Order: sequence, then structure tokens, then C-alpha cells
Amino acid sequence: INVTMKLDSLLGNQGNKRLVFAGTTSSIHIKVYNVTSSRVCFTLPVQLNPAYFESTLSTGDFGIVSRLEVSYDYTTSHKNTIMSAMLDPWSPRVTTADWSFQKKCSEMKGTRCSHDLKIETAYSVPSHVVMSQPLILGSNPGLLSINVTITNLGPDHSYFTRINVVGNLDLTKVVGTCVTIIGQTNMPNDTTVTFKSANSNLPGFMFKDEKCFFILEYSLESLTKKAIVREILLKGSVYSGANDTANVIDPMMHNNQFELRKQVFYTATIAHTSNSVPNSMFYNRTVSPLASIHNINNEFLGGSTYAVFHKHSIENRGPNLVAKASLVFTWPRQTKEGLPLLYLYHFQCLPLTLCHCATMEKVNEYGLAINNGTGLKNISIDFNSNTVLPTDTTCNDVKCDSITCTVNQLGKFSTVVVTSSFKVWLPTLTQNNLATKLSSKTSFNVTDSPIYNLAATTTTATTVVSKYLPPVPPIDQSKLDIGPLIGAIVGGIVLLVVIMLIMWKVGFFKSKYAKMRREAENTDDNHESEHKDDSHAGAENTDDNEITVQTNADE
Repeated sequence: INVTMKLDSLLGNQGNKRLVFAGTTSSIHIKVYNVTSSRVCFTLPVQLNPAYFESTLSTGDFGIVSRLEVSYDYTTSHKNTIMSAMLDPWSPRVTTADWSFQKKCSEMKGTRCSHDLKIETAYSVPSHVVMSQPLILGSNPGLLSINVTITNLGPDHSYFTRINVVGNLDLTKVVGTCVTIIGQTNMPNDTTVTFKSANSNLPGFMFKDEKCFFILEYSLESLTKKAIVREILLKGSVYSGANDTANVIDPMMHNNQFELRKQVFYTATIAHTSNSVPNSMFYNRTVSPLASIHNINNEFLGGSTYAVFHKHSIENRGPNLVAKASLVFTWPRQTKEGLPLLYLYHFQCLPLTLCHCATMEKVNEYGLAINNGTGLKNISIDFNSNTVLPTDTTCNDVKCDSITCTVNQLGKFSTVVVTSSFKVWLPTLTQNNLATKLSSKTSFNVTDSPIYNLAATTTTATTVVSKYLPPVPPIDQSKLDIGPLIGAIVGGIVLLVVIMLIMWKVGFFKSKYAKMRREAENTDDNHESEHKDDSHAGAENTDDNEITVQTNADE
């Protein structure tokens, strides 16, 4: 007799079978038995299906009876031996038996389990990061780890004990002997692990007061691939019962969940260069009462020699890409009178795959032909400008305009180049001896990306525009007229002689030596006369003295 036995026959998918034959992973058993008497008995052991307890497709419902279906029939060879083809064929015999499950729980006559599942977490970030501060990712972002502890506080044991974590990080590894990953869902970064007890071979079966500690490791490098995530968000929960929540109750739901939020920034270094060709230019104007132009190289715009080319380069030197940024190009378009100043006839931001600009008809707005061909229309020229430009012309002095571009996914060592071509609108430059600086600039702003501490980057390209002044020819010495020079010298000499005569006439040159000599002679005469008088008086005094001496001698 050919016997076929099917376990859990009410559940068609093998993944939903709760029972399997012992020692196998199958719920179907087929075997040929030799029956020698009217009654034969044989025993086949069965067990709970471990795959059912770790499958995400499990219903978790033990309320559905487990039906055993047994069918038996003669083997084909035996039928051909004992039966005539003319008789009715032997119909297979089918019998069934229903089994029930007892979960041994405390509520609803043992069918509903009550248990308080608790989850506790601690977070570990790269050593240089303070947990309370934003996470700044550079060239080596590292790992973020979650240390998880789950506990069944009872009073009942739990079935299908699982932990589900949803976030915006890529899970790289689960470390722990008490859990296993049971598969990914259709949602990205959605991970489910099931508890694996050391005391039971049933995945997800957790006794009262049993604990489990494990680590979830996430790569932060996954964030730097696009550099758009501004906040890490990881949310997790522990639960049981699979999809049969009606027969599971948790009296304290607030300790079943955890959530991690952390602000993220990315480092990047932006370098910029700019240049103008030429750096300076001198111009001559051609003026006409009635004039119109239809191409860029018209003589009133200086022909082909008065073109100005500005180039701005912006490079991302890493270590992370810039997901999105705005680039604003600005130039002095018109004077305050509304007359053209720098006429933009070509503009491009490369590469086109990264840079997208909205020019809005600001490039070659008059539709002039770029070459010597004929343009779409003639443009009248206004030579009557009263504009006075300073030495350094800025947007405060004239009317500036701008073109806004969006730069996407500027990778490490990638460069965006903005090129612009201008014609200096010479009819507007009526100022005498004009010399001014005309500049274009680009502003690269990363506010649309979570780049750390990076201010707007501005580049400036400058051209000095000056009125051409012809040089003054040097003086030819051979052609100098020396007559006036000689006349000037003679006139100077005559004037000097006249001045000296006048000064002599007024006595300026009269000598004082004679007067001084006379005064000296008079002084000498006076001294001589006084000396004579003194001599006479002295003689008389001498005679008297002598008499006195003589008298004394006699005595």
C-alpha cells in the first residue's frame, strides 16, 4: 500500500507548516508499506517546525487546528497484477485527524500570553564624537553601534520574540549568540532579528526572566555616498506573536521601543579660481548721429578686438561630495540710465550633467549675430550717455544682473567651470579719461546640502577698461628756438645791475671803515692828552718826597 501523510494540511505553503516529521524539514511523508493482515499500525514522530518560528511569513496563530491528512492506495504494479482493466478502478482512501496546540499561557484558558518585553539601548559613535553634538563625517566616517538588551519580565513566556529596527543606515553586522537575522523586508534599511534561546530549539521562544544582549553595527560610510541625509534616524521595537497580535498582550508598551536621532554634517573643501582675458583693454569710440548694429563685431562696438572673456572654476577637493548647491553668476549689465555696459553674448556652465542654469533670455538679449553675419534685427545705438563710472565699478554704481544655476552631485575632485563672453558697450562710455574696473563674479552656496561650516564661496574676474590716450611726442632739441632764452638771460642781467645801482645810491654799499677810523684816532688823541697831565702831576709829587727824605736824613 502506498501511504501519503500530510501535516498541517489546512495550511498549503510549506513555510506556514507548524509541524514537520522528526529529523526532516518536510511536512509530507510518502512510503510503501507491506500489509500482511487486516490491521497494521506504525508510528511516525513529528515536531514543531523551527523554520515556521523564524519566518517573517508566519501567522503566529496556534488557534488554527493542525490537520493530518492520510491517503493510501495500492501501488500501480500491484493493481496491474490483481485487477482486471474491465473492472472499476480502485479509489484511494483518505482520512483526516485534527490536532490542537496548547501554549500554556495565563490568560483566556491558556491561549493568550501576557508578558512585559523590555528593550534597553546604548549608543557608540566614533571616539572623536561627543554624543550630544552633531556627527561630522569626514574621510573616515567609521561605525555607529547600538548595544541592545531585551528582557522578558513575564509573567508568561513569549513566542516569536523579535526585534525590528528601521532607519536610514546600512546594517553591516549583528554581534550576539542570542539572535539571528531572519530576513529583510521590502523596505530599505529595515532589519528584523529573532531571539534564539539557549534553552529551546524554537526560534523566538523566550522564557520568563530570560535576557539577551547583542550589538547592531551600522556603517556611516553609507551616508557619505550621497551626503544628503541630515539626520540619522533609527527606530526599533521588541514584540512577540508575529502576526497574531490578538492572542498576545504586553501590559507595558512604553518600554518596548527605542529611537535614536542625531544631526549629521559632511566636510568638504571648495577651491575657486577666476581669470579675465584680457586683464585690461584700451578703447577708442566711433561716434555717429544715427547708427545701428546687427552683429557683435560691429565697428561701433570696436570690431572683433574688444571682446572680454571671464572664466570661473569651482573645485570640490573632498573628502565628501556636495549633493546640491546653487551657483549665482553676476555681472554689470547696464548703467543706471539703462544703457548697456557689459553685453553678455555667450554663457556656459560645464559639465552640463552637473550644472543646470536658467538664463531667461539674458544671454545675447538683442539677438546679435556672433560672427560677421546678419542678425535678426538692427539695434539702434545711443551715444548720449551721462554715466560717470568710478575707478572700481560695483553693483552700487550700475545695474547688475544674475543667472542662477543648480549644481547636483559635485563629487570629490570634480570641477564646475563657468565661462562668459562680453562686449564692452563702447557707445555708453562717454566719460573723459575713463579708467575703471568691470568685474563679474560667481557665488557658490551649499546651503541646500548639509556641508559643515562652509560659507558661500565667491570668485571675481576683473577687466580694467581705459580710454585710449595717445602718447605725447618727445621734444626735438634741434628745433628749439633759443632766441627767447637768450633774451631772458640778458634781461635778467640788466635787471640785476639796476638793482645794485639803486642799492648803492641809497648807501647800502657805503663803507663804514673811515668813520670807524676817525673815531679811533679821536680816541687816541684824548688818551695822549690825559697822559701828559698825569705826568706833570707826578713830577711835583716826586720833589716833595725827596725833600721829606732829606730832612729825615739831616735829623
